Amino acid sequence: MFLGRSAAGVGQNAVISKYGIGHSLLAVPPLAIAYIVNKKTGIRCEAALYTLMFVINGALFLALLAFYLAHFYPARSVWLTVLIAGLATTWWPYTKLDFSEPLVLTIVFLGFVLMRFGYPFWGMLIAAFTLAIRADSIAVVGPLAIWYLLQNRSVRACVRMAIAVAPSIALVMLANYVRYRSLFDRGYAGERFSSSFLVGVYGILLSAGKSIFLFSPPLLLGVLGWKAFAARAQLRSDAWLFLGICATQVLLFAKWWDWSGDDAWGVRFLIPGVLLMCIPVVAILRHRALVIPVVAAGIAVQLLAVLAGPLDFVLLLRGQPFEREALYLGGRDRVDFEDLRFNPSYSQIVGNWILVRYLLHLPPAPENPSDVPRVGTRLFDAIPAQAWQSAAAWDFVWNLHRNSHTSGAVTPVGVK
Repeated sequence: MFLGRSAAGVGQNAVISKYGIGHSLLAVPPLAIAYIVNKKTGIRCEAALYTLMFVINGALFLALLAFYLAHFYPARSVWLTVLIAGLATTWWPYTKLDFSEPLVLTIVFLGFVLMRFGYPFWGMLIAAFTLAIRADSIAVVGPLAIWYLLQNRSVRACVRMAIAVAPSIALVMLANYVRYRSLFDRGYAGERFSSSFLVGVYGILLSAGKSIFLFSPPLLLGVLGWKAFAARAQLRSDAWLFLGICATQVLLFAKWWDWSGDDAWGVRFLIPGVLLMCIPVVAILRHRALVIPVVAAGIAVQLLAVLAGPLDFVLLLRGQPFEREALYLGGRDRVDFEDLRFNPSYSQIVGNWILVRYLLHLPPAPENPSDVPRVGTRLFDAIPAQAWQSAAAWDFVWNLHRNSHTSGAVTPVGVK
């Protein structure tokens, strides 16, 4: 778009992006700056500036959270809550990944703050832009609109909301028409809400490999603190909004064919709902015996994704066919994403823990072969040592070079 070229007109095999145009529009400024820098100096900096967009997005949400909470809680409680959200939830790893869900959360929360403090039209106008980023952000924007209308029950308020949402809907339709010659989205035509609802709910909430409580332990504190948060009259409607958005997202994505958002750290679809439901943590910070261990667990989980890449283990599992012992039946079974989702021994958290141990030159010891037929194959033993070594690379902010292992290298695959 920046160069004024149309993918639709480049040959018969042109690839049209199925994703929302909003993400691309947000990416234009950093890529435009990188283009100019390259023209003037010959230096390529697209990756750095594009990634910086997500770092800034992460910081902006935390700043907005501090601004919002500062109206109701003392500074100490505000900053502790901000630190918990920034370091002990999946928000930290997602400042390194170019997924659209973090963008949705920050933009919607900006809209919410504007609406909350006296600018309803501009707040909804901004929040509605997320419809152009992800069509499923209706699960966030919809409850926000209902939250406002329940407090402002008038025809004028309904008209105001409709006008605020109209530009984003028009943008989405225009993008659809340019790509598909249709006003309706065809990007996900082959993907459906075809999963078992109960499996999806269980997977999102309680599964050993993808539970939102495992990947963001402070969510448990948010659930426990919700009642105290809602007990404040000035925050009651906000508490119901946060709960409504989280519940709506769980119910929506439980039916989606890829409810787990496999190529991600945890369930990326639930980032907005999870972070909003972590906000009530502020109401129970005084319960240190509960808060400290849960927050420590959250930081430990995020460090596994920050020190080693959040997707390194997922891409390792997708890159080669690995096998494990078939218990009681004999033979070998493929290690696949069902193991990652539901088997605690094969979860992402365990996989990244092994990668970090490799980086520290402290790999696990091989298991006793005589135990395998009874207890099964451990994740470490299901994947060859050379593959672990190839995938293990420091990925923290100051790391500039990945390890150049050639033995057993795994070819990365595209991220969904």
